[in-house]
Amino acid sequence: MKRTALFLAACLLFVGAAPLLLGDVVDLMALKKQEDERRKKLGKSKAKITNDNVNTVSVGGGRYGYVQMESEEAAGDDAGAGPPEAARKGDVTKQPDFWKKQQVDLEQRISTLKADIESGQSDLNRLWSDFYIKNVAAEQEAIRAQIAQLTNQIEQKKLFLSQSETQLEELYEKARKAGVPPGWLR
Repeated sequence: MKRTALFLAACLLFVGAAPLLLGDVVDLMALKKQEDERRKKLGKSKAKITNDNVNTVSVGGGRYGYVQMESEEAAGDDAGAGPPEAARKGDVTKQPDFWKKQQVDLEQRISTLKADIESGQSDLNRLWSDFYIKNVAAEQEAIRAQIAQLTNQIEQKKLFLSQSETQLEELYEKARKAGVPPGWLR
């Protein structure tokens, strides 16, 4: 028992002295000075939050406030250009119609593909039932060719559907990164 306690004490002393022996000493004061210099180089934020640029959104019975921030380049360009509303009218990506049109196009494509897949699947089911009803080999071969063609078409539409759904998710992510308010895409 004494040997175990002595061994543990020696391990603790070695672990505590290891940084000193190996030269891996961290100078906290030097790190603090480096961090202070880094923060001085960053400067202060030029954005000022006032009641004019705080927007609200109602979700689930609660009201939440948000501020639509602009990048530093955009803020620097708008400083002498006049009101920010005039600058927004020139940029198409800052208008709700730009985002809504893309969303509606993708959603319409998705709904069309889903309807085509459903109708194709019902046609495929009908062809399979015809295939099993027919007893003549020549008729079965003709139906089998139609089944193969229709199956390929359905698989292509499923691929297009997954691509369109991915594009819609990417649109939502791109809009979020561009600072688009959530209400524009509802």
